[in-house]
Amino acid sequence: APNARARTSMFNIVTAAPNEAVIVSGFRGQRVVIGGCASVFWCVETHDRLYLDLMTLSIKSVEAETAKGVRISLSSTAQIKIMSGDGNKIDYDKVKLAATHFLGKKRAEIQDAVHRTMEGHQRQVIGTLTVEELYKDRASFSERVKELVDPDLLGMGFQLVSYTVTEVDDREGYITALGATQTASVKREAEEGKAKNESQARIIVAKAKAEAQIAEAEAKRASSVRANEFAASEAESMRDLQMKQQGFQKEVNEATAKAEAAIRIETAIQNQKVVKQQTMQKVEEAEVMLQVTEREMERAKAEAEGASGAKLIEQKNNAESRRVAAEAEAYEKQQLGEAEAAAIKAKGNAEAAVIREKQQAYPNYAEERMVSIITEKLPSIAQAVAAPLKNAGKMTFVSSDGSAGSRLTNDISSIMGQLPDTVEALTGVSLKRVIKRLEGPAAAAGANAAVESTD
Repeated sequence: APNARARTSMFNIVTAAPNEAVIVSGFRGQRVVIGGCASVFWCVETHDRLYLDLMTLSIKSVEAETAKGVRISLSSTAQIKIMSGDGNKIDYDKVKLAATHFLGKKRAEIQDAVHRTMEGHQRQVIGTLTVEELYKDRASFSERVKELVDPDLLGMGFQLVSYTVTEVDDREGYITALGATQTASVKREAEEGKAKNESQARIIVAKAKAEAQIAEAEAKRASSVRANEFAASEAESMRDLQMKQQGFQKEVNEATAKAEAAIRIETAIQNQKVVKQQTMQKVEEAEVMLQVTEREMERAKAEAEGASGAKLIEQKNNAESRRVAAEAEAYEKQQLGEAEAAAIKAKGNAEAAVIREKQQAYPNYAEERMVSIITEKLPSIAQAVAAPLKNAGKMTFVSSDGSAGSRLTNDISSIMGQLPDTVEALTGVSLKRVIKRLEGPAAAAGANAAVESTD
């Protein structure tokens, strides 16, 4: 432990700020520390400080002669510092070079040495230029001073950061006169430039006005042309619109005429059907009247035969009367049956029309379904045909050949026998063909049921 204390007490620790360099020299050689610390042994090592911050120098050259012998006074400002690197890397060799010249000197002594060097080079450059050159181009003068002083400063370990001329003056008024001359020249040039600019401005204004008038005229002409083109386009559009409207109206008129013609044609067809029905009704009425007239003629003929056969005639008349009454009653019942049959037929026609419309709407409507519908209606049709016979309590048949009773049965059978043909005429469906085609016990059972209902 005593040896350790002896070892630690044989040197000092020195620190260096970022803007200063500590140069340690001794038995271990020369070391430069910037922004750090170092150990310095007693007796065998020493250390000194060298400031690296920027130095600002005010340099004045009084009564310095120019190239033409005119004495002037020139003031400038220079920023100088010791070369320590570019900021990213420290150049220790440059610091050691500056330490060789200025280590151990005070800051004022260093600034005085650099000031003398700068002032000497400044006077040297002034002697190579005229007052006019200095007055008109200070930047060129500054560049020449920097070119001349940089090698000397680098040899001393310094660098010139910036150099600017702040003032140029003389005691004899040369620069003042030069300024007055320059001022007068500038004023004259300003007046000439003003007059020239005003003249050019007036020319430009006149030219602009002329161009504006021309442009306005062109715009009016173009506007008129566009207006005429728009009017022509609008007229053409109206013409096309009217032609299209007339074409549409023509189509509407043609469609209306066709519809009205179709209505008139259909009306004529319906009227023809009505006239046909009325004519057929009148023919039937004429036939009935003819039969009545024939009966009257026969009765008159019987009365004219004389009284000799009165009794026989009376008997015949009675028999004829009963026969006529029976025929009248049978005829009445027949007419009622035919009326019922006609009503059923009309209903069947309506249903057939519905079926035809369904067939037209649905082309694949099954023929078997239509047959099924018609077959279901057969019992109702047979019942309607035979219904008037239910109201007859007693029937008297008068016939010379004994066939009066069978005629009634034949009429009913004839009505029912005509139904398949009527159905085929109205619907286009042949019951006979479909029944023959159907197979299976269900079809046979349906046919038997229809026959039994007819009986």
